Amino acid sequence: MRIIARGAEAIIYERGDTIIKFREKKGYRIPEIDALLRTSRTRYEFKILQTCARAGLRVPLPIKIAGDNDKILMQNLGGISFDSVFSVKKMREVGELVALMHNLGVIHGDLTTANMLSKENKIFLIDFGLGYFSKKDEDIATDIFLLKSALKSRHPDEHMSAYELFIEAYKTVIEKEFKGIAAHLKDIERRGRYHENG
Repeated sequence: MRIIARGAEAIIYERGDTIIKFREKKGYRIPEIDALLRTSRTRYEFKILQTCARAGLRVPLPIKIAGDNDKILMQNLGGISFDSVFSVKKMREVGELVALMHNLGVIHGDLTTANMLSKENKIFLIDFGLGYFSKKDEDIATDIFLLKSALKSRHPDEHMSAYELFIEAYKTVIEKEFKGIAAHLKDIERRGRYHENG
């Protein structure tokens, strides 16, 4: 078993065909609250993965919750980070995938190309640690805005054409009226510009 990633709240281990996501104890929290948070967040993320997998969305298949309800065992997809093999053309596929996820009422919460895998020329969504369930236009718009911002910072030379392709494909798959989402997107961008200039 080897560590393949270490985030703010979890360590990711690889063990053969299995990925283990372990939410480690935080010494700065009251122990009882820490245990409750780690348990609830682990169960919530597992439920999101189950919802996506059952709908046929390309995510790691969840296997079980283990340890003291602080570990998620899931399928080891392999593949490589989409961030490192970024392609503007693939953003059409990303748009369709994200729209399908939003149709399920799932908000990713950290939608970046670093949280996507490329395997056998297909894109998979990973790391739902900040995810939650919502069908509110504002929450959906926030998810999209996060991706737009990530494209700008991680792929600056191609971010505009990549985002355009994403939105074009997204609109063809999303079941909700896009007008409301678009209005919230404009509002979020306006607030962002205000804070930048303020």
